[in-house]
Amino acid sequence: MKRFLLSHILSALLIASIATFSGCQQQTGPVSEKQPETPVKSEAPAETNTEVVSEDNTQAFAEKEAAEAALKEAEAIYQKSCQSCHSMSPPAKSAPSIIALAGQYRARYSKKAGAVADMVSFMKAPAVGKSILGSGTFERFGLMPAVSLPDEELEKVASWLWDQYDPNFEGGGDCE
Repeated sequence: MKRFLLSHILSALLIASIATFSGCQQQTGPVSEKQPETPVKSEAPAETNTEVVSEDNTQAFAEKEAAEAALKEAEAIYQKSCQSCHSMSPPAKSAPSIIALAGQYRARYSKKAGAVADMVSFMKAPAVGKSILGSGTFERFGLMPAVSLPDEELEKVASWLWDQYDPNFEGGGDCE
């Protein structure tokens, strides 16, 4: 029994030592046959692009801040001018919900710019013929009044509405 236990302990120690030493000598990447004995010194210092990276980071940060500010501004326009009739999600108040409208515009338009232009045109002068919604929507809610905001604000809120799209929303075709 002692021999059996002793042979297992020796085997375990042997395996552990081989694993330790082989792990220390592993090299990554290709190995050349001839390794230089002294480090190769470069005559010119390595170039760094810290200014470019810094400028890129600053620009990206500024763009992100501007996008966040625009989003907050558009949401504030929604809350001030649209929220009283358009809830974010069903059930609808006195007009279709924003998430349902976003789904309808996404189903009709492949590009944001066309949808935003159409939304702005509709908000400025609502008409049944300009709507993307079915007749059931007008029977239920009627036609919305014209929105008297500057075009810039209408574009911001329309762009924001487009971004409210939820692919998991399963609302009715007439924006219930």
